[in-house]
Amino acid sequence: MSKYKINKGFIVQKLDGKTAIFDGVTSQLYTFNETATLVFQKLKAGKSEQEIIATFIKKYGIKIEKAKQDVNELLHVFVAKKIISIAK
Repeated sequence: MSKYKINKGFIVQKLDGKTAIFDGVTSQLYTFNETATLVFQKLKAGKSEQEIIATFIKKYGIKIEKAKQDVNELLHVFVAKKIISIAK
């Protein structure tokens, strides 16, 4: 599993359990729901993909396959939006 890092240059604001991220380069505003906020916070804290999956299983009471799928989908979206990148 890959290790990810949050890219620089974003303005991050937490609002009512959600996270808003502004990309000044592209003038894009992203709003994360509770689940995406949890993944983002865990990445910010330096947690691995495996640790995030374990958090999902515990917090949401879901099976490992569903947790892997959900976390993986969010990570792919974050990479596509250039919010995170794969750490080297």
